[in-house]
Amino acid sequence: MADTICAIDVGTTKVCAIIAEVIGEERLEIVGYGRAASDGMTKGVVTNVAAATAAIGQAVEEAEQEADRSIGRAYVGIAGSHIQAQPSKGAVPIGRNRIVSAEDVARVKEAARAIALPHNREIIHVVPRSYAVDEQEDLQEPIGMHGFRLAVDAQVISGATGAVRNLLRCIQTHGIEVEELVLEPLASGEAVLTEAERDMGVAVVDMGGGTTDLAMFMKGSLWHTMVVDVGGQHLTHDLAVGLGAPFEAAEQLKLRFGSALASRVPPDQDVTVDVFGEGGPSTVPRQLVAEILEVRAEEMIDLVLREIKRSGYDGLAPAGLVLTGGSAMLPGLRDLARQMTQMPVRVGIPASLAKMPPDLRTPDNATGVGLLLWAMHNQWLSGDFSERRQRSPFMERVMRWLKNLLPG
Repeated sequence: MADTICAIDVGTTKVCAIIAEVIGEERLEIVGYGRAASDGMTKGVVTNVAAATAAIGQAVEEAEQEADRSIGRAYVGIAGSHIQAQPSKGAVPIGRNRIVSAEDVARVKEAARAIALPHNREIIHVVPRSYAVDEQEDLQEPIGMHGFRLAVDAQVISGATGAVRNLLRCIQTHGIEVEELVLEPLASGEAVLTEAERDMGVAVVDMGGGTTDLAMFMKGSLWHTMVVDVGGQHLTHDLAVGLGAPFEAAEQLKLRFGSALASRVPPDQDVTVDVFGEGGPSTVPRQLVAEILEVRAEEMIDLVLREIKRSGYDGLAPAGLVLTGGSAMLPGLRDLARQMTQMPVRVGIPASLAKMPPDLRTPDNATGVGLLLWAMHNQWLSGDFSERRQRSPFMERVMRWLKNLLPG
């Protein structure tokens, strides 16, 4: 059987599990996926372990049935306002033959992890921005270079221990080992960005149900990330309050008739919606719906703009913004963002994989597809899959046990 990669995207509004086979060295083929309405999640964080576990189980079961195989390991997306990023540097002497090896790169990344963190936080990623070999700086790929000292400039991504452990528990309850937690906007970037955009400078704006996640890429690497506590559910909430409608009715109204630009909606067009205190549906102007959504959409974009300016990288993203997530599909949002930012803006559609269902070719699935690509680029191409394939489950446990005993 071919090697399998599994991805689980646990969001505020949906859970998506995807199973893919590794075909050849750089090709993935979707063999199964499942989707379930999320429960027990608030702003990207588990708030009800039992409910979140059940939603994850439903998505995983659907994926396993379609793929006709079980999920033993998975790459899992993580987001939420508890996520923080801070710069860090590390340096190590170059080992054997004074030629930089993959081992040296792993050691220098480990050196960059040596930062002071509160006891209630833990490191999720160490993402290199650039390397230096002796006096040669700003290197993206140091392996194979000759020198005496290897240094790295990195971003250390950390999360609240409670939030991280709760998410792990929800996954592991189903007998699934978490191969790696991956920052969701980082995964989305794998699915929607081109190499030219990464090199030139671009911002991925992942507009989920509970939060909007920002990741800025320059020179091919992640340079900055943050989370804004506003998402698609806030758009729906504003509609529900403004029209006096149940949340579910407001959500359907947003999906069917919503727009982020009221000026594009005919002033004489009406829509019907169930409202509180009425015996049946009420008629409201569609332009009113768009006006309510436009106000909140402007706030979301303004918060992203403020964060870009606060980061110090204002003006360093000539490739503009790439919008992903469910809210990116709101009509008029891309053009509103263009007007407000005066930057290039496009909606990010996940890269096409073999046998990929049309349902997955939407912005709200960028994270799930990106998790597969992250695994492919960071594990398969580095040889980790082929090494793991040769080990039995017993040997896997022995290796982990020995690793925990070793110092450092």
